[in-house]
Amino acid sequence: MQSDIRFHVQYVLFILLCLMFLGDSPTADIVVLFPPPSETTSYDQAKLLLVSASKETGSEIKMSTLWQKEERFSIGTKTEKENFPKEFYKMFDSKMTLHLLSYTYKYFEGYSKPETLKYDHADTMNIKSLWKRKEFSDWVKVLQTKQALEVILNVRGWRDGIYSAVYDDPNADNRMLFKLHVQLVPGENRIYLSSTDEKKSTAEFFTTYLNESKATTDRPVLFHNSLLEESCTSCHEGLPVADSGATMNADCNICHKEVVGASYLHSPVEMKECASCHSWSAEKKAVVLESGIPETCFACHDEQKNLVENATSQHPVASECGTCHSPHGTEQRHQVKEKVYTLCISCHEDKKQNHPVGRHPMQFIRNEITGEEFSCVTCHNPHGSENRKLLKFPGETLDVCAQCH
Repeated sequence: MQSDIRFHVQYVLFILLCLMFLGDSPTADIVVLFPPPSETTSYDQAKLLLVSASKETGSEIKMSTLWQKEERFSIGTKTEKENFPKEFYKMFDSKMTLHLLSYTYKYFEGYSKPETLKYDHADTMNIKSLWKRKEFSDWVKVLQTKQALEVILNVRGWRDGIYSAVYDDPNADNRMLFKLHVQLVPGENRIYLSSTDEKKSTAEFFTTYLNESKATTDRPVLFHNSLLEESCTSCHEGLPVADSGATMNADCNICHKEVVGASYLHSPVEMKECASCHSWSAEKKAVVLESGIPETCFACHDEQKNLVENATSQHPVASECGTCHSPHGTEQRHQVKEKVYTLCISCHEDKKQNHPVGRHPMQFIRNEITGEEFSCVTCHNPHGSENRKLLKFPGETLDVCAQCH
């Protein structure tokens, strides 16, 4: 009897919560139920969206998420300049549309200031459309006449994906629920949702992804401490709820597919041993890291612990492991959230180019000695060092240079 009453109470709470998220437009074609609009900052690269859509939109919806690439092209010879448009074309596929094209030229003495072309989502600027634009042809002409050695392109845009409904929406017979997994890019992310034919209105979800480490319990919005999640337990067993002291015995991968789908997985994630790091706190009513960071990380990573704690020169964020590393999985080795260069310049923007001297490579070029691509960690140890400025090698500037030269 009590369980029946509890179920009905949860169901009513769920409906009220959905109506709260839907606001004054409960009949909108597509609405993001979770995260709520108030959550404008994300500290996780992977995101789970719960979306309600009218059945009039069909059983599928289209989601446009951001992607970005950075590549280097040699343009030092006449042939390379002429071949550039063809090589540039290879950066795109048919499902990609363009948002931002930023470029910088490398001359003998260093790099130029970046310049930018920018387009809105409504422009649907794919590579074929861009090819026909005057500003693009003008830019290519300038590039082909410049006395530059290289051009470095940072391209950012939207990639479309089609997703099928997961459940009927319990809030309305004429609506469906979608569970969407999103990979964010650093900085501002605008995600667009529409029907597959785009004749219906488009919904927008906005969040800014920050490379920062922030405890889950310090974040403003917690799915595992919401009325929305409590309603889910009526059908999905094993989920911890806000008022329980339940252990974490659910299969987290059912919802968090964006985590287990990464190219490089953290060992506990690969083994589906979420409880080795996480636990449910009945006191805080949230999923927590009981030992916190960096202690949870240092329990396995002794070498990094000794380096961080005993280094003469310490990286200010070395103990905030989540600033640079994802504890779950990423597309980069060592679970770093982004390419090393991209990650470092997100804080050290003044070292973005011409560092330590004008013509020195910071990415794209392979080190002939190690065979690895040059990056900030070629010279610096990101965790700590016995040498000044986190340098891997002792001595003055010329002594560091002599390691390769």
